[in-house]
Amino acid sequence: MATNLFTHHSLFRSSLTLVSLLTLIGILGGCGASSTASPSHPTGSTSTPTQELKGTISEFPLPAHVSPGDITKGPDGNLWFTAGDTVGRITPTGVIRVFSIPATSSGGGIAAGPDGNLWFTEETSANGQSGKIGRITPSGTISEFSLSSGSNPVDITTGQDRALWFTDPGTAVQNGKIRRITTTGTISEFPLPDPQSHPYGITTGSDGNLWFIGYVGNNVPRGTLWRITPTGNISTFPLTPGYYSYDITGGPDGNLWYPEADLDGFNYKIASVTPTGRISEFPVPNRLSSVEGITAGPDGNIWFTEDTDNQSQNGKIGRITRTGSISEFPLPTPRGGPGAITDGPDGKIWFSERKSNKIGHLV
Repeated sequence: MATNLFTHHSLFRSSLTLVSLLTLIGILGGCGASSTASPSHPTGSTSTPTQELKGTISEFPLPAHVSPGDITKGPDGNLWFTAGDTVGRITPTGVIRVFSIPATSSGGGIAAGPDGNLWFTEETSANGQSGKIGRITPSGTISEFSLSSGSNPVDITTGQDRALWFTDPGTAVQNGKIRRITTTGTISEFPLPDPQSHPYGITTGSDGNLWFIGYVGNNVPRGTLWRITPTGNISTFPLTPGYYSYDITGGPDGNLWYPEADLDGFNYKIASVTPTGRISEFPVPNRLSSVEGITAGPDGNIWFTEDTDNQSQNGKIGRITRTGSISEFPLPTPRGGPGAITDGPDGKIWFSERKSNKIGHLV
């Protein structure tokens, strides 16, 4: 997930710790092991695991000025990542090259486009300019597409309609939106139906629709999942009361998978929602861990990054089976700060380490 996805996550978590637990208990209900979301989700499909992963981790240091954010596999067989005012490329053998973004803005989410290029979001710049959508060719040529005033795009994905879809969480006084950009640069905008909607993570579902996640409300946020069809029809699904999320991925089982935390930013769980609307939740072993990114792996499992507030423990890469069994693999670098995660073109799991300025992979 994107650089500013993690930034907003940290700010949101910090602000919520100031809210009284007593107040939250009075407003929000508890949650059980599972609950039913309505209406139901479309039926997904299953896939066959293609690669067994043992959990061995290797790391590749980046140049000193490069702090990686989001990461994705490219159509050229390499991994691509955003890193501040640059976009980086790393080969499966660890050869790294970075490309400067022309504007004074920072890259956020990144996704492989249907045109053989990489597409990424550019957050609002320090001088107040609106965010942009960037495109970089495998050889490193960057083009930018301007957005309307006040835009601040976060996460991006490719839809089955061969267009790029991205989230804009808005502000405390401005409703968030979903936008679509074609590979020729034509932009469409879809306002959300709920006041104070703030979408962050987005993915393409097995049903051909786009699914995105975030929250509704500013004072006591309510975790929310949305679905938008390629023609722009939006449906809203509440998450478990008292929980919110910033990231989402489509699973090999046809379900949507996402990490979720309580409104204090702790007690993380990995959750999935079935095509019939059934939400299942699985707590991560360390309640102080912060799940930052999530992806479907080539082995038929879901993989996630796990940072920790416990200074005696390293960050971890987590694996959860479809039935909820969790395994964890500590990073070699102490407190490396694992963030975004993706399955690689080489059958490995690749991830970014924000705090140690590294890219890692797991085999």
